[in-house]
Amino acid sequence: MLMNKNEYIPHIAMIGMSHKTAPVETRECFSWHDQQLVDLYEKIRKMDVDEAVYITTCNRVEVYITSADVHTAVEELVSLLEKYANSRQDNLETMIYKKYSRDAVEQLLTVVSSLDSMVVGENEIIGQVKESYREAVQHQMTGTVLNKLFHQAFKTAKRVRTETEISRNPLSVAYIATELARKIFDDLAQRNALLIGAGEMGELILKYMTKYNLQEITIANRSLHNAERIADEINRDAHIVSLDDIADVAGSVDIIISSVTAPGYMITREMVDDIVKQRGSRPLFMIDIAVPRNIDPDVAEKHSIFLYNVDDLEKIADENLKNRLKEMELATALIQSDVDEFYDWYEQLEVVPVIVKMQKTFENIRRNELRKYRKRKMKHLSEEDFQLVEELTSQIMTKSLHNPIVNLKKIRSDHASKGHSGKTLKEKTRIIEELFDS
Repeated sequence: MLMNKNEYIPHIAMIGMSHKTAPVETRECFSWHDQQLVDLYEKIRKMDVDEAVYITTCNRVEVYITSADVHTAVEELVSLLEKYANSRQDNLETMIYKKYSRDAVEQLLTVVSSLDSMVVGENEIIGQVKESYREAVQHQMTGTVLNKLFHQAFKTAKRVRTETEISRNPLSVAYIATELARKIFDDLAQRNALLIGAGEMGELILKYMTKYNLQEITIANRSLHNAERIADEINRDAHIVSLDDIADVAGSVDIIISSVTAPGYMITREMVDDIVKQRGSRPLFMIDIAVPRNIDPDVAEKHSIFLYNVDDLEKIADENLKNRLKEMELATALIQSDVDEFYDWYEQLEVVPVIVKMQKTFENIRRNELRKYRKRKMKHLSEEDFQLVEELTSQIMTKSLHNPIVNLKKIRSDHASKGHSGKTLKEKTRIIEELFDS
């Protein structure tokens, strides 16, 4: 940050595009890493930009900057992105949002807290932003303002996660199915699963469950090729059988996921009667993702059978979404509070140069006078006694400057709260600053 150069406070701004404003084919043009990111930051260095952090995730691209002239810098950034995307600026402009000052601060805190994500409350975004920030630091693109801002954003995201329920109720049907299985069974690593069919959602549920190290996996499918493909994608050895063999293997599994197109029930009440005889009272978790259904709904009446169909899972997802939306109000209030906290710190930077000059001037006077007195009138004092004089004069100076500094900060706060221009504040601080010019 160029605080020392010309003693100005750089303004904050950001530009971006997300899943809400730009299609994936546009966003993927800006997914840069390694040398491309080096080249990008080198180009940004040549602009009227003090600090910059480039964020890229699967759902968004955003650039946060500080600059003495943010409006010019923002337009230069848009032109730069246009060149990289090889697209006409008027096209790109319709997809890009631009935010300045407090709005830019609020945008970052909202993004990192996952309130602007495709899935509200997801936890991946904070790791992605941290990685982008880390890269900016490594390229020496950050300074006082953006360092403070990003650390504030990470702190806010942690508050939102710990002080609200926004991330605690899953929205993904596959994730919900897995969480239900974990409630029924203490340890999925000791459980066997059967996947019937190669439907996308059934396969996704199996993938989620394999993260908990399922003991054995069986795949029943019409196509040997599709069954082997699924086994490869989940990176697990699997016992592969035909659909005709379901009755033979179903009794030895704890979880059945069914997602196959069939004219009738693949698992009938009679089949489940036989399974229950084999299993006794041991629970069996069944997920019927197919439409029309693969499993006779009457089997849910059986003791120790836990059957969920796609509507059941989506109802849970809808209820969880309602709960998340309620929690968004609390999360938004937390974000606004932290935006206030950051902006209070940021606006005080305007008076920091004056405060520093006041302190430096008084400190120089104190040291010079002590030096003179040490040579002339305090020769008789021991070093230990003179050290006490040093401490006393330092305390007097600090306490004497306390009220002027507090009031100077108050002038800044009053100007901000009453909407006065920054120019008026600069004039007042300049008058004070001139009092200490040599």
